Amino acid sequence: MTKPTKAKQLRLKSFAEIESLCHKGALPLYSDEKLVGCIEAGHAEDVNLSVDVLLENLAAKATAAHALKSLLSALKMDPNDVDYVISCSEEAVGDRYNRGGGNLAKAIAEEVACENASGSDVKAFCAGPLYAMVHGASLVQSGVCNKVAVVAGGSLAKLGMKFESHLKKGMPVLEDVLGSFAVILSPAKIGEPCMRLDSAAFHPVRAGASPQAMAECLAEKPLAKLGMKLTDVDRYAVELHNPEITVPSGSGDVPKTNYLTLAALAVIRGQIRKDQMEDFVRTRGMVGYAPTQGHIPSAIVYLGHALDALRNNEINNALFISKGSLFLGRMTQLSDGCSFLVEKSEK
Repeated sequence: MTKPTKAKQLRLKSFAEIESLCHKGALPLYSDEKLVGCIEAGHAEDVNLSVDVLLENLAAKATAAHALKSLLSALKMDPNDVDYVISCSEEAVGDRYNRGGGNLAKAIAEEVACENASGSDVKAFCAGPLYAMVHGASLVQSGVCNKVAVVAGGSLAKLGMKFESHLKKGMPVLEDVLGSFAVILSPAKIGEPCMRLDSAAFHPVRAGASPQAMAECLAEKPLAKLGMKLTDVDRYAVELHNPEITVPSGSGDVPKTNYLTLAALAVIRGQIRKDQMEDFVRTRGMVGYAPTQGHIPSAIVYLGHALDALRNNEINNALFISKGSLFLGRMTQLSDGCSFLVEKSEK
């Protein structure tokens, strides 16, 4: 983690002092049963700087930084080569004067020693990662940046989110991980997988939130711009929540529902027969496998697998579709969404 200030080092130089702080209301941090640290509130009255909120922010920062650091190491890439970092984590960092104005991306860049990078945050709940990818790719294609890192940390608030329904059914708590991811975007190379920015689509206000409307706006219409049909996509990446988590809690099999919606639209358009819907789902979809961390399972979780499949010539393309809820802030009842196509670059 970033080096604490000298005052902080002096104040927390012994475990006796940490234990004393815990007795005064600081949140103790344990590794197994061993006390290893604590978190103090940033302000006595500001709920945005309470210990639980600060811990959520720290978890998002740490897990995103870990993902980016691991990726740079795997690519043997110098952190100083990153020009810009976009964070699409769900946490909104701030205080009582500006609850969500903080820049988590800059904090992540600092943590990973991307000293030449600046950055900013993109917020759109579960749709955030795909919006961030479109923003990052646009910066690269326009020539503003050469290498952009898109990152997201895990949501501590969603750890064990559906545990009550699991325990009632005698199940273990399956949501026991914090998901995170990192992607490096750079100029396209011939023969390598790339994002097609001319395929990028967004869910407009006028569209409404019905499943068919979402499928039309985020799949059918952007494909039509490219002269493609729904059946021209080899793999669809949608909300890939693990049904072992969501079915017992009453949320159903989310990926299968999305795939059936796409298949039904293909039937309506005469691209497949009704008795081919299950084949459409089986061949172009996949079983959900991600924990319900909100932004993590929303399509982006498949990106690494898609890149491998494209490079191995197992598929020709993949359409990424994410949906998000905007009503959680009580400002609107609208839903949101974003999509784009990934394929091998031909030029």
